[in-house]
Amino acid sequence: MSALPFLSEDEVDTLCKPLTQRAAQLRKLCSLLGVKELPRRPDGFPLVGRKMAEAKLNHDKPIQPGQFNWSK
Repeated sequence: MSALPFLSEDEVDTLCKPLTQRAAQLRKLCSLLGVKELPRRPDGFPLVGRKMAEAKLNHDKPIQPGQFNWSK
């Protein structure tokens, strides 16, 4: 079975550990991911794409050509 395209409720709860209300979790995820708004299910659960979350949280950004790499 392949991974789901969105984060599960358990994964969102883990990312927003002390927060339990969906609106508070939505605000926390927006600040973590650097986005203004996320879509929601009718029950208020924030829908976070797995690929976007992994890319933003793991910092898997290739170095752009012509830019300095200061982390060496």
